[in-house]
Amino acid sequence: MDLMTIREAAQLLRVSSITVRRHVATGRLPAVRVGRGIRIDRAQIERFATPVATIAEQEERTIGAGKILTPDSPLWKMIGAIDDDGPTDLSINTDAYLARAYARDIDE
Repeated sequence: MDLMTIREAAQLLRVSSITVRRHVATGRLPAVRVGRGIRIDRAQIERFATPVATIAEQEERTIGAGKILTPDSPLWKMIGAIDDDGPTDLSINTDAYLARAYARDIDE
């Protein structure tokens, strides 16, 4: 176990000492008190510093990107939600929809 001071951790992470203290205070960076000082395990600092995802990795994480629509998808439930009997523009029926919703809330 290689314990480091706040200043050493800040130098390793290339941030200010205040930033390290904030992360310790919020619990994002585990630390221990040794006497009057605070010490942080080097392994915890290395775990804390995670690499930033590339644009390609971020696009892969985007919901529904390149995926086939399946019955377990939340979007599947929206298919056919709008009737073809009347106007399909939701803005035309917004007032009627809100009036029905408010009436249901009052009745309950």
